[in-house]
Amino acid sequence: MDKRTRERYQHYKRIFCSLRSLRGLCQLLKIDQRQLMQLAQNPRYKTFQVPKKDGSNRTIEDPYSELKTVLSRLNVYLQSVYYFEKSSAAYGFILGVRNDDDRRNVLTNARKHIGKKYLLNIDLKNFFHSVTKEQIIQIFCGKPFSFKRELPNILADLCTFNGRLPMGAPTSPALSNLACRGLDESLIQFSKDMLWTYTRYADDMSFSSKTAIHAEKLNSVRSLIKKHEFQINERKLKIFKPNEEKIVTGLVVRDKVLLAPDYLPGLHQDIQKLKEVFWAQNEQGRLQTRWVEDFKQQVRGRLNFAGFVMGKQSDVYQELKDIFYEAINPPQEEFGCVSWRGFPYNI
Repeated sequence: MDKRTRERYQHYKRIFCSLRSLRGLCQLLKIDQRQLMQLAQNPRYKTFQVPKKDGSNRTIEDPYSELKTVLSRLNVYLQSVYYFEKSSAAYGFILGVRNDDDRRNVLTNARKHIGKKYLLNIDLKNFFHSVTKEQIIQIFCGKPFSFKRELPNILADLCTFNGRLPMGAPTSPALSNLACRGLDESLIQFSKDMLWTYTRYADDMSFSSKTAIHAEKLNSVRSLIKKHEFQINERKLKIFKPNEEKIVTGLVVRDKVLLAPDYLPGLHQDIQKLKEVFWAQNEQGRLQTRWVEDFKQQVRGRLNFAGFVMGKQSDVYQELKDIFYEAINPPQEEFGCVSWRGFPYNI
């Protein structure tokens, strides 16, 4: 384990949990008290819709820059606290430490379910929006924070929008994990009694077993989730039987964890699209456009994820990486004529 990183997280947790005044919070977040109060009393967000895979829309609430800066600073401390408070079932939105024996990510989450004949996947409905402002106040009043006076209310005002966690604020992931501590504890104990394995990656819950998962046990899980004030998205609930391909957070679970069958063909297709776009740009004098850079970063991210799952030494990954860099770096001699529109007049 990276000792320095762990010690830094411990330091952040210690100084944050030792806060006893609004003045101390302002000093920690590097903001004037009057400005902080204004942000808390009137948090401003840009709200928009993004399409989901099932055809519906997801509401995103993006905080304005000043609020986002403050929340980003606050998130460092919240994430550091949760690193030491995390449940054994939680695998999403958790800080990483190099060489940690207990890394929490989408891959290690899926690996927990290797070797099980049965799998139950549950998706929580409106996950962030299910966590209310009142719950956030209680989180800051309780351990390990134990904040007094105005601090719990001001922090809750800063971190919520329309009375619940916003989908898009930097602090929402860590706070959602903190809000799920009771739920995780209940489901961990239930799964232990059933000889199941339970993990949660944000709002994706997976339960695996060597024996069949019967309807009455599923109803018990439903009751525990409801008791902790979360809702199941029934359309996404799925039980996998022994002869079915098991999927955990988008990854195939066999005797090892693999990428979904359509992942690599789709990635290869996107790299080819990227190549065509870059060559077309070269014909126009290699103009820079924001959407092309965004697309390139998306493809790069998907490529890195493939390497993360398969291993960076994998021949398939190395081949895809070579094709990607060839796509974004065409040979100089293949460039077309230079367009006057791309000429740097300000040099």
